[in-house]
Amino acid sequence: MKAILVAAGLIVALAGCSETAPDEEVAASEEVTYPGVPEEQAAQIRAAGKVIDPASFAIFAPLVPPPPYDDVTMTTDLAYGSDPAQVMDIYTLNDAPEGEQRPVLIYVHGGGFTGGSKQGDYYPQSATAWAARNGMVGVNIDYRLAPAAAFPAARDDLAAAIAYVRANIAEFGGNPDRIFLWGHSAGADHVADYVQYTEMQGPEAAGVKGALLLSPAYALEMGTEPHVYYGTDASRQTAAPVIQRLGAARIPLMIGWAEFDPDNFHQFAEAAQTTLCAEGASGQCPRMLYLRDHNHMTEGASIGSADESLSGPFLAWMRGI
Repeated sequence: MKAILVAAGLIVALAGCSETAPDEEVAASEEVTYPGVPEEQAAQIRAAGKVIDPASFAIFAPLVPPPPYDDVTMTTDLAYGSDPAQVMDIYTLNDAPEGEQRPVLIYVHGGGFTGGSKQGDYYPQSATAWAARNGMVGVNIDYRLAPAAAFPAARDDLAAAIAYVRANIAEFGGNPDRIFLWGHSAGADHVADYVQYTEMQGPEAAGVKGALLLSPAYALEMGTEPHVYYGTDASRQTAAPVIQRLGAARIPLMIGWAEFDPDNFHQFAEAAQTTLCAEGASGQCPRMLYLRDHNHMTEGASIGSADESLSGPFLAWMRGI
């Protein structure tokens, strides 16, 4: 482990294999404290256990202001392709300095490959509003869904969205050469698919500087039925080949997972850490972020609240790239 970050009420472990200068090694060895999950919310999450239940979003809803926002402008439903699903929203801070080029965060929602949206009651809008409030331009995208759209449709949609951002984000104060990706659950798979299949990337990839995979939905082994998005190709949907390709990719990665994620999410994260971050491992070692007192839904829904167990390390990691 390169660093242990201690947040109030939880311990967050970060692992990294990249070379650092001596002064960076000193900084990495220091403990960094972030506010953790408030006890009222933590108790509800522990009581619910290892669930994937949209009702969990309500746990953090009182702590995160819903849209519309007084301080953030949302420019909605910009088409980045010809399909009705290929649309994005862009979030900018109203009082951002004129002429400033800010990093861009592109958020890719989850939803079991078949559902989800860039707009909900407050999440994932809270993620892109948080980005705008923290020196970035936030971008939320929709994309084509399974079963009508199979692999690599969503990966291709993300590539098209990145290309659109690179061509147009300067109008919103964004830096087209400093783009970060964040995907949750199935959205993390789509981000991982973009990162790992380097042969599919086009010139838009030059602007991507890092990616957060928050609880990607890869299993250790194939299921008994064809996957709704990946079909019957085991190399697309099982952990070992995915991890090997991610380790060989050039885009820096952070992988996060929650204490109350179901077991398969733990298994993927632990396999990635064992394979890519062990002594003598080749390729890149992602930053590994373990989120105590969170479940599959609350880990992302906490963004923009007083709980900084995800937002604190994530923001520090992006700023360090």
